[in-house]
Amino acid sequence: MMRHCLLMLIFALIPMYGEAGTLPAYPFIHVNGSASIVLPTNMAELDFELTALTSNADESLALLNTQSELVLAFLLDHKIAGTDIAAHDTKKMVSGDEMANSNMSLQRYRLIRAFHVYVKNFDDWNVLTQFLLSRPGLGNFSMRFGRTDYAQIETDLTFKAAENARDRAKELAAGFSVKLLGPTAVSEQALSRVESELGLDGAKIVQTNATASDKPTMSDLSLPGVLMYKKTVNVIFRTR
Repeated sequence: MMRHCLLMLIFALIPMYGEAGTLPAYPFIHVNGSASIVLPTNMAELDFELTALTSNADESLALLNTQSELVLAFLLDHKIAGTDIAAHDTKKMVSGDEMANSNMSLQRYRLIRAFHVYVKNFDDWNVLTQFLLSRPGLGNFSMRFGRTDYAQIETDLTFKAAENARDRAKELAAGFSVKLLGPTAVSEQALSRVESELGLDGAKIVQTNATASDKPTMSDLSLPGVLMYKKTVNVIFRTR
C-alpha cells in the first residue's frame, strides 16, 4: 500500500480542521527524500590501553613507559604521523589483591595509559594490528572506520536528499492535479507526531551494542570493502 512506502507518504489533500488536532489546517503532502553514496574508507581510529601491573609503583611506571615507547616508535615507523597519536595521562588503579590483603607481598600497582590513533594509510594495516595485539598488557582495543571528508559528504547528501524530496512531491502533486507550494516543515528525523495522528507510525528499529573481548582476532580487523553513507529528510509541502 502507498501509505507504507518508504520513499513517500501522502497525508492529506483536503483541509484539516479541529478534528485533526495538531495536524496542519491546510492541504499538504508529506514526503521522505533520501540520498546515499558508497565510498572506500580512507581513515581509521584505533583506541587501546597499555597496562603495567607489578608489586612496585616505580617498576610499573618504568614498564609502562618502555611499552609505550615501543608502540610509539612502531607507529611512527609505519606511516603514522606524530600529530595523529594521542596518549592520555597515566592512571593508577588499586588491584583486587591490594584491596583484599594487607600482606605487602600481595600488593600490586596497576598503571594504565590510553592511546587514540588515527590511521590514514592502510599499506601496513595488517602488520600494524598484529603488532598491537601482540603487546603485553594491551586491552580495551576498539576501532572505527570512516572518511576524512565526512563533513562534505554530509553536506552533499543533505542537498541531494532535499532534491529527491522535491521531485517526489512534484510527482505526487501532478498525479493528484494539485499545485505544489513551498515546504512548511523540514526535518532530518521522522515527523512522528504527524504520523501518529494519522496512524501511520513505522516500526521502531532497536539497536543493540555488540560485545567483544579486549583482544579481537585478526578476522575481526579486516578493512571494510566500502562504507555507505545515507541521509533522509522529511518534508511537508503545502498544496492548493
